[in-house]
Amino acid sequence: MQKQDLKSKNLTELSGICSQLDLSKFKAKEIFKFIHQKAKTSIDDFTTIKLTERNQLKELFYISAIAPLKTEKAKDVLKIAFELGDGKVIETVFMDYGKDRKTLCISSQVGCPIGCQFCATGKMGFKRDLTVSEILSQVYFFAKDHKISNIVFMGMGEPLLNFDNVMAAAKTLNNESGLNIASRKIVISTIGIIEGIKKFAGESKQLRLAWSLVSPFDEVRKKLIGHKGLPTISETVAALKDYQNKTKRRITIEYVLLKEVNDSENDQQQLVKISKNLDCHINLIPYNSTGPNYIGGDVDKFRSSLKKIDPNINVTIRKSLGQDISAACGQLSSTN
Repeated sequence: MQKQDLKSKNLTELSGICSQLDLSKFKAKEIFKFIHQKAKTSIDDFTTIKLTERNQLKELFYISAIAPLKTEKAKDVLKIAFELGDGKVIETVFMDYGKDRKTLCISSQVGCPIGCQFCATGKMGFKRDLTVSEILSQVYFFAKDHKISNIVFMGMGEPLLNFDNVMAAAKTLNNESGLNIASRKIVISTIGIIEGIKKFAGESKQLRLAWSLVSPFDEVRKKLIGHKGLPTISETVAALKDYQNKTKRRITIEYVLLKEVNDSENDQQQLVKISKNLDCHINLIPYNSTGPNYIGGDVDKFRSSLKKIDPNINVTIRKSLGQDISAACGQLSSTN
């Protein structure tokens, strides 16, 4: 019988395993804490579990880990390339914004099927989804040395195309017996996968949703995003409105500003119009270079223009970190 990965099991599943092995119920919680709070990767480290019981577990289970392949540091940023069990490589970024905000940008897929023209990950193509354990392992590696306050699924991949694994990982990260990261400090970013948004609306956890809009005009958006299944803006807005009717949760509109591509007065007017249909705030993202085809727009000027159109609009500018080590938004990549 092939051994199973304990890291992929939630607390309910661990309770079932303990019941099958005639272990007391409270030991399921102890095992969960060892893996998800203390980041242990060996069953031998379960010191509150009897040796005979550990040996029982070892016959059927193991705990997976991912290996750091390359580490790069910059001011307030740490980027690590991890090698997975099959040799494929992903990148994860830790950002220290000071005070109590320590954010980890994690990947959900190897590569990405969306194919955004301005994104380094999109140029890789799609390799495969990450497992629950591979998603969690990114977090636990950094959590050994850093107090993580925020998790953003904005690394490699489209999270809503790996919905089940992303949700399972997010719930484990939120569990009070694990890292206990507040659900509202876990952000799932999507290009606008309608089916995923509908499923996300059914989740009870107060996880946050961000929509990467890119352009307020469909014809421009289609040129910038290669995904064949890309829904129209109106279809996405309708799905997001339905999501908000069910959840009462505010969303973020993420907008990467590209000079002479999506920064015109018409773009500003249309972006404001879209935002008025949703309970949202707009987060302007400075473009981080991934090649010679695009130049970043003036985010400060763009923000001022939006405020002139609608003084009540909620718009912020994302602080970009790690550009010098290709760790900023849109720059994560791997050749494996």
